Amino acid sequence: MVTATGPALGSEMTTSVEPIDDRSTAGVLHVAAIFASHMVLQRNKPIAVFGALNADCAGLEVSAEIRDFDGSVIVQAHAYASKEIKNGFSPWRVMLPAQPEGGPYTLRVTAGNDFIEYYDVLIGEVWLAGGQSNMELELRNSENAEEALESCADPLLRFYNVPKTGVINRNAEHAASWQESSPENSGVMSAVAYYFARKLRDELDSDLPIGIIDCYIGGTSISCWMSEDALNSSESGRAYLARYEQAVAGKTQGQFDLEYSEWQSRSDTWNASIAAAREADPDVTWDTLTQQYGECPWPPPMTPTSQWRPTGPFHAMLERIVPYSLAGFLWYQGEEDEPYCDSYRELLGMMIGEWRALWSESLPFLIVQLPQWIDKTVDESDGDPMLWPVLREAQWDAAQSIDNVFAICTMDCGEYNNIHPVDKRTPGERLGNCALRQVYGMSRIPVYGPTVLGFRCDEGGRVRLFFRYAHGLHFSGTTPDSFGDELAKSLPSLVRLPEHSGFELAGADGVFHPAYAAIFVDCDIDDLVNAKVNVVDYNATEFGIPINSRSIGTITLATPKVPQPVMMRYAWRNWGPAPLFNDSNLPAHPFKLDLTDHTDSDHVE
Repeated sequence: MVTATGPALGSEMTTSVEPIDDRSTAGVLHVAAIFASHMVLQRNKPIAVFGALNADCAGLEVSAEIRDFDGSVIVQAHAYASKEIKNGFSPWRVMLPAQPEGGPYTLRVTAGNDFIEYYDVLIGEVWLAGGQSNMELELRNSENAEEALESCADPLLRFYNVPKTGVINRNAEHAASWQESSPENSGVMSAVAYYFARKLRDELDSDLPIGIIDCYIGGTSISCWMSEDALNSSESGRAYLARYEQAVAGKTQGQFDLEYSEWQSRSDTWNASIAAAREADPDVTWDTLTQQYGECPWPPPMTPTSQWRPTGPFHAMLERIVPYSLAGFLWYQGEEDEPYCDSYRELLGMMIGEWRALWSESLPFLIVQLPQWIDKTVDESDGDPMLWPVLREAQWDAAQSIDNVFAICTMDCGEYNNIHPVDKRTPGERLGNCALRQVYGMSRIPVYGPTVLGFRCDEGGRVRLFFRYAHGLHFSGTTPDSFGDELAKSLPSLVRLPEHSGFELAGADGVFHPAYAAIFVDCDIDDLVNAKVNVVDYNATEFGIPINSRSIGTITLATPKVPQPVMMRYAWRNWGPAPLFNDSNLPAHPFKLDLTDHTDSDHVE
């Protein structure tokens, strides 16, 4: 017998020179590394248990069973290892029947005379947190970290950090383990995922375990989390592969090693200097740090084993945990794809489809729409490139057009000149609220910011916008760093001058100009239904059914610089005014409209 914390799936050769600890196997039996003592298994759906056998045991029966504290078997199942050998091993998968929440249990996996047991196993809700550095930012480095860590002890909130790598590293997998949330453990957990899990623990059954699988790497593009087949299926994906091939072409392994070693040395020195400076002065600004230590050494050199190369983490991380049974996915990524933002929507949809295909289930996919940010040097030299709005639009469109995909708006979040804002509680809790409402059916949880229903162009160049989820519609602050400052406090809540409104209008020349914006709090529902309104939100259910008119709000826009507006946009900047909120303190998401009149006298679309 071997009682283990997670033997590695032997599907590929390790690239590490360190020997693999024999305790991670039991004779011929290998179980995927994500299975470990203290793990959380997914409730109310079949539980996939998987791994591999040595090649000479192809076809051998493998069984899995969950036992209660007294040793009695709660559920069991078996399967036969594949007779097709893959990378020198025979894969197997056992599907245990769905179970309700509970535990602690023991999971026992057996093949022939060999078996492995995992103890303190819980059954609850399991979410995978994926993406790049803002999902990766750890709780210990987030805002109010000390306070959060002091109160984070919770034996029913657990997490597993998938080893960050671009090549399969079985030693690192063996070292990984499931951890209970505690002041000693949770500092290295994704801060966003922690606050998400904390929200679920607070709102769902107090006895319901929550598990988080952290699967992310800072600086990765979306192409890192997709397969070659997926990328090769589109021109946008092939472009990522072509750029990678060009970057590594003609170089020897010695050159790769030297380039990476030199970069790593610069990066380690920079990070150590930044950490020491912040420890000495927690309030030091990024301007000061950059002046003293220069810009972060980025990007790293591309190599054939880089964790930042297309498909690298997909194979070395994501595929290693497929098909561990899940409730859904969390996704916070897109920053690295700014230079190629026009192709992001296509690739995001493809990635969602590929991940769901891997799990053979249309799992919920919750997206963090990128917050506000701009690099100070770029802002002061070239001005706002307005590329992040394209990424945000892609993320929002995916949520509107793909079934069971949702996005949260974070336009009131972000930091000027810091691409890694330390407020991770806001996006984490909004993700949690999104899951509570959209996945767990808690309709009392507010998740929608003001959302435009339609528009009407009036005489004199005025544009009237109609919003739903607009109870308590108001302006607050301007940019994320302004909330609570004296200027923000002095601004009215129902009227904004052009420089503070976030709204812009353009005429036939396509040049946008900031617009005056005025909120009208008394909107008669008859005005909306009977008026010639150009409907832009066809998912809205307000038309044709009784409705509390207080949930409808209107804003009138105008600027003398655009006497005949044909286009409008809101919060269409990397960094800029985005002051529109409802009484749930949820922000309006960025949007743009073609103001072409498509109404007729007899019909409101």
